Amino acid sequence: MSHRSHPWAGGSLIAAGLVGLGLLLTASPADATTLRKMDLPEIVTAADRIVHARAIDKTVYWDPTGTQIYTDTTFEVVSEAKGTGPSTLTVSLLGGRIDPVEMREEGAPIFTVGEEVVLFTLDRPDGKNDLVGFTQGVMRVLTEDTGDKTAVSEVALGVTLVQVGGPQPVVVRPSPFRAPLGVLMEDIRQMILNGQPTGPVISATPDTDPVAPGSEIP
Repeated sequence: MSHRSHPWAGGSLIAAGLVGLGLLLTASPADATTLRKMDLPEIVTAADRIVHARAIDKTVYWDPTGTQIYTDTTFEVVSEAKGTGPSTLTVSLLGGRIDPVEMREEGAPIFTVGEEVVLFTLDRPDGKNDLVGFTQGVMRVLTEDTGDKTAVSEVALGVTLVQVGGPQPVVVRPSPFRAPLGVLMEDIRQMILNGQPTGPVISATPDTDPVAPGSEIP
């Protein structure tokens, strides 16, 4: 069991399951990953590259110390809204399964080969990519019955979002939003071109829902 800290997270816990030995270690709700809530313009500004991409390969491996498992997912870039680069990119995340051991970081996105996503990524010196705001840097692309594609924000289990700006950080509920894929990508391009959002083209629930008294983060 190990901890990993992120510049945008309050902390997280890895659940390592020794399935073959009948031993399963799981994170308790109190160990959920805590993230500072980021809105779309902030995520767009922070990202080095924003792409609509398709997952084409996954590699799961032990780190050099043999104590942590990582999963690298390779994506084929379909279109770009910000930045330029190779026709493929690789997102590296802590967690994965190498029998009989499974390690998971609470709330870490899990990708399936063949699925399409919008990724907001940060470049790494090793050529791989991190996600802006962890799970906040992923939108799943769904194909409607009409054939049109819609981008839907990721709402991951095991993640607590906090709003920063007042005297104390306050827990907020996820604000899932969705938009036609083409509209989203073009709106992001216009944000970058104009230096500010072009308008409320993305339907979203309120950023901050009421929170029960006593749920504020000290």
